Amino acid sequence: MKKRKMVIGNWKMSPDTLKEAQVLNDSIKRKIGSIKKTIAVICPPSIFFSTLKTRSSSKKFFYGVQNVAKERGGAYTGEVSASMIKSLGAAFAIVGHSERRAMGETDEDVCKKIQALLAEKIRPVLCVGESAMDENANYLSFIKNQLTKGLSGVVAANITEVVIAYEPLSAIGAKNPITSHEIHQRNIFIKKVLADLYGKAKAFDVTILYGGSVNPDNARELVEGGEVDGLLVGRASLNADDFFRIAKVMDSLS
Repeated sequence: MKKRKMVIGNWKMSPDTLKEAQVLNDSIKRKIGSIKKTIAVICPPSIFFSTLKTRSSSKKFFYGVQNVAKERGGAYTGEVSASMIKSLGAAFAIVGHSERRAMGETDEDVCKKIQALLAEKIRPVLCVGESAMDENANYLSFIKNQLTKGLSGVVAANITEVVIAYEPLSAIGAKNPITSHEIHQRNIFIKKVLADLYGKAKAFDVTILYGGSVNPDNARELVEGGEVDGLLVGRASLNADDFFRIAKVMDSLS
């Protein structure tokens, strides 16, 4: 069965108010109606999640969160557990984003979060990517370690529930992302690592996305040239027209 293309919007710490979030959410909901074959996901700030999810009756897209606690419950002030976000209807959760890693999130933390999410039947979106390239290709070992440590404990039966998002730190917010050829190389490498862990058949069934300075103008080239299954979108997901245009590109490639 052919994998469906996927586009995930990471709103990060935006917009500023619930009213703005509602307007953006409703605009995306209206526009996404013509998307037939692509899985579209938005990940708003968690404080807005419940209201936005309640307002939507559309089955054209799903909702996710940008982070989750590594613990299942207990005395952890300020944390939100996987069971909590499940009860609100979250279908996806981003883990291991470079911005979270910069705040101290470790591969071991990511591993625990993935386990907690899978236990609640929420699809983890595992972000991996090098901070810098080097001529000795040590960055490949860096990506491999993120994958092997983050996926430690994930059994073969569950690996296709995990989405991998390749997002190099240098491409986030950059004027120009890395080339589609470079993305293709990383895509092949990620599949090789997954094949070593779970076998070739399972590796090719895992959804692999690219993220970093994605916009409507470069979306087709990034997906076609990089041979990825979709895109993790940051800034452009805060514009309903841009996010819809990217989703339409994904739909045309499905």
